[in-house]
Amino acid sequence: MPRAQQTTSAKSVQQVPDELPQPNVFSTHSDLYSSQADFLSHDVDEPVGKDVEGKDNPDQPPSDKLPLEARQKGTWWSMAAGVFLANMGVASLTFPYAMASMTWVGGIIAGGIAYFASFYTLYLMLDLHVVGDRRFNRYRELGEFAFGRVGRFLVAVVQYSMAVGINIAYTLLAGQAAKAFYDELCSYGSSCPPYGQSAWITTIGAIVLLLCFMPDMSSLNLTSALGTVTTIGYTAVIVGASIAAGLKQEKATGHHAEWNLDGRSHVAGILGAWAALGTLIYPYGTHIVALEMQAQIPEPSFRPAFVGSALGYGLAGVCLFITGFAGYWAFGADTSQTILFGSTVRTKAAMSGSIPEGALRRHVKKVNAWMRYGCRIGFVVGITIVAISLPFFGDIIALIGALSAVPDAYIVSAGMDLSRVRKPHK
Repeated sequence: MPRAQQTTSAKSVQQVPDELPQPNVFSTHSDLYSSQADFLSHDVDEPVGKDVEGKDNPDQPPSDKLPLEARQKGTWWSMAAGVFLANMGVASLTFPYAMASMTWVGGIIAGGIAYFASFYTLYLMLDLHVVGDRRFNRYRELGEFAFGRVGRFLVAVVQYSMAVGINIAYTLLAGQAAKAFYDELCSYGSSCPPYGQSAWITTIGAIVLLLCFMPDMSSLNLTSALGTVTTIGYTAVIVGASIAAGLKQEKATGHHAEWNLDGRSHVAGILGAWAALGTLIYPYGTHIVALEMQAQIPEPSFRPAFVGSALGYGLAGVCLFITGFAGYWAFGADTSQTILFGSTVRTKAAMSGSIPEGALRRHVKKVNAWMRYGCRIGFVVGITIVAISLPFFGDIIALIGALSAVPDAYIVSAGMDLSRVRKPHK
């Protein structure tokens, strides 16, 4: 259901130029312009590029210097895969734990509201990709256009905190998953040297360091496909294992798991409910990368982006909720923070390096490749060190959901839609 401004033809859509190339598809921190005059008078030292009509445009860097917008090979299915993977991963492993603190009624109501409200604000974000004759390919561009300089700062805080938190959480859980898998293989009689969790987290950091140098989303298509298949696969494993364990317990004891909160103090119950709310909200962090994913689709992009987002969101919702319901049904209030270790590193790999890249662009006119690579390496190393120091995965997820996902998924997008960026539609 695209709105009126989506009928703007591709020829009338003006690309917002970048000062420097973006080496990462999810790098969400382009240099912004404080006024229309700055936008029109932007000086580019690179060779002349092409605009959306294929004509020479001195304000547009050449296509090989601007991988995010220039290589528009995205389709609705690539959008669906991106949205699905952005919402899945570590979140599905913590849903049963959240249900244990909220019980059936609270978990279903809170989870349903969080899911549908975040999908609506994602729809608003996709609709604001093109405003009049302006096309906003990055979250911060739209934030400044909607709220001014304050909006640029606000969106930067949301993006940075969300990106750092997700990177830490994915590195931590991926290391735990690798260690659990290694220990499981060694339990079958093989003589294996012991490796601690820190070693596995370091290994995951090294793998992600290689993946984050991919230049654009097209380079991650194979990884996206593998991530989608493996995510659906481990969701099926979690659900199947949970149901089997629940049936086995019911057959052995004659009753199902306890679903009430008996034995918990009032303080523990309240704190657990608040932590569960953060966990239920955490998965919906697609908004900080939605415009970048939509920028890969040629104009008019709203319809394929919306169809792909709806498909990805629907599939993610099914996986999240059936995992939470199955795990809570089987284990009840005794559900651990993660009922099965496993993770996808694709989202983290795509987002790694975006923060130092954006910081450099604010202070360095020309950044050579070695400086960019050095900052990326430093960022991944720093995240890995922090992940080694934080063993409490469930608490990290709840904290990220409370501090980062709430403003990202429920406040900033809605505020942009209400900020009179364009006239409301009846």
